[in-house]
Order: sequence, then structure tokens, then C-alpha cells
Amino acid sequence: MSHSKRNTSRPVFTAHERSLARAAWGTSTAHLSRESFLPFASCGLCLEPAIGPVSCIHGDIFCRECALSNILAQKKEIKRVEKAKEQEDAEALEEQARRNLEAKERTIREFELTQAGLAVNGGAQLAKGKAEAPPDESPGQRGEKRKRDDEFRLEQGELERISEERLTKARKEMEDEKASKPTLPSFWSPSVTPSSNKKNTLHEVKKKVKSQPTCPASPEDQPHLYSLHTLITIHFTEETDATTKSKQRICPACKKALSNSSRATLAKPCGHVLCGSCVAKFMRPSDHQDPHSPDGEAGVVLCYVCDANLTEKAEKKGKGEKEKIKPGLVELRREGTGFSAGGANQVRRDLVNFQC
Repeated sequence: MSHSKRNTSRPVFTAHERSLARAAWGTSTAHLSRESFLPFASCGLCLEPAIGPVSCIHGDIFCRECALSNILAQKKEIKRVEKAKEQEDAEALEEQARRNLEAKERTIREFELTQAGLAVNGGAQLAKGKAEAPPDESPGQRGEKRKRDDEFRLEQGELERISEERLTKARKEMEDEKASKPTLPSFWSPSVTPSSNKKNTLHEVKKKVKSQPTCPASPEDQPHLYSLHTLITIHFTEETDATTKSKQRICPACKKALSNSSRATLAKPCGHVLCGSCVAKFMRPSDHQDPHSPDGEAGVVLCYVCDANLTEKAEKKGKGEKEKIKPGLVELRREGTGFSAGGANQVRRDLVNFQC
């Protein structure tokens, strides 16, 4: 008894085997629960509650010790890559010098053989020259027809151009001879690779070398830099819970516990943290003039805890000057809450569909 749901295009696969293949090879999605997300203020490196929490200028939270260790490790790796790059460049220069020397020796050897009449092309030109020479010429007539020496003089630039053309021709002949040599095929390696000869080169592989440490919590498609000078020390307001007898981090304005759904906002550079609703209420740009500002500017944003000036100002970075922490507000990076309204709670895996 057949059914449309059990009908298959090929009889070698059953419906159960097709369902297993679809689950293993097809695109699949899954919803994450609350237990799948890190709690608020967890370190992005050790995945534990941050001890001595610090943040980059984009709101990623780390332990101070974890952040310093990561920065030092990345700097060591950058130095290692730079040394390897310098060694590769030196080897490339040595290889280029060796090829130029071989091409120069080849050009000199061909010239000497041509002058001695041993080369095939040189011998043919010599025989042709003898055949075309006039039969009877007196020494006086040859002297009268001979051009002056200054007419044969060449400029230095012309000599260099001729020499470069001969060297280029010799290099091309050497590369063609090397490419024409038969090579034994290997069944465990491809015949054409990015490092193969120029005649069969697929493409040039360029490695991206970073010059500064990147934040480990930043997305892969949009990485951002961070350094020791741009780490912001976070000053959480802590309170001991009466029931659990454990310290919890709260908002200093509303006294509510901070979580992944509270949209905690960090004040730069003082490091105080408030929930999103309190920031919207108490840390708006003021319409009146600021008495603490020497210029008496309007639209100043002040910290709720320490009254520090958080107004964002456009500053030009000088050449060779270290990057500084600019005043402002940044929302701390948080994971989802398990609900669609509180953050992303769905993961997706894209794979090639199984076809039979």
C-alpha cells in the first residue's frame, strides 16, 4: 500500500532514511531557551560573571584579567606574524636576485657563444654576412665607407634599455623551460595550486594581517579594535539580596536588578551603569545651560551618579597620538532572554541540501 507521503523518487531510500538525511544535511533552525544564554555582565572570554569588569568602547564586557591576557596574546601573535612576513619578503628578494643572476649569466653565455660562432643563430647570421659581403674591395674603399666612431656611440639609457630587454627575454625563456619540463603526477595532491607555476596559477592568495588587537566579542563580519587605553572600568551598584544572601547588580536610580532585558547603558568614561528606562528619564540632553560647563553650553548630558559631563564631542586624533575614551553613552552588549521581544532566540544552520 503506497501513499503520497511515502512515495519516493528512488526506491533505494526509505522515508526514514530521507528524514535522517534532511535533518543532517538540510538547513535547520532551533529556538533557544533562557538557559542557553549567559546571564547579564558575564565575561565574553571565560563566560563567567565578570570579576573586575571592564568594557571596550562598544559595550563588550570582560574580566580585567581576561582582557589583559587576550591583548598580550594578540600582540605576541601580531609580532610573530610580522617576523614571518619579513622573513618571507627577504626570501622572496633572495630568490629574485638569484633569478636575475641566472638570467644575466645566461645572457652573457649566449653572447659569448654568438661571438665565437658556436650558437645556431649566431652561426647562421655569420654565414649570411659572409655571403652578402662584396667580393673585391680594397682597404681604401673599406676605410672610406666606414662610418665614424661617434655615429656608433649609444647613450647610457639606450644601453640600459637593451640590457633590460635581454634580461627579460632570458627570464621568460627560463620560465618557459621550467614549465615545459614533465612532472610526475601525484594522486594525493592537485596538479594546479595557487603556488604552482605562473602558467597554471589559479589566483594569488592574500592573507589579511591585522596590526592591532581586535575585540574577541565583536562579530566576524564587523570586527572592531580595542586596546589597554580604551578599556573602561565598570562601576556597578551592588546590593545584597535578603533571600539569597548574594550580591546582585542593580540600577542606582530605580534599584531594580540589571538583567538581559533591562538594556543597561554604560556612561563613558566614568563607568556607571543604569537601566535603559532610567537613562531615558534622567540622562536626557538638558535644555538649560550647564552651570558646571565653563562655556555654559546647552544640551549637556550629565551622569546620574557623579554628574560627569557625558556630552559627545567630535575630536580630531593627532598623528601618533594614542586613542582616548570619548565621553558618551553606550549600551552594554547582552545576550537574548529566551523571548523574541527581549533579543534573538533563534539559531540557524545553513548547509547544502541532501539530494538523491
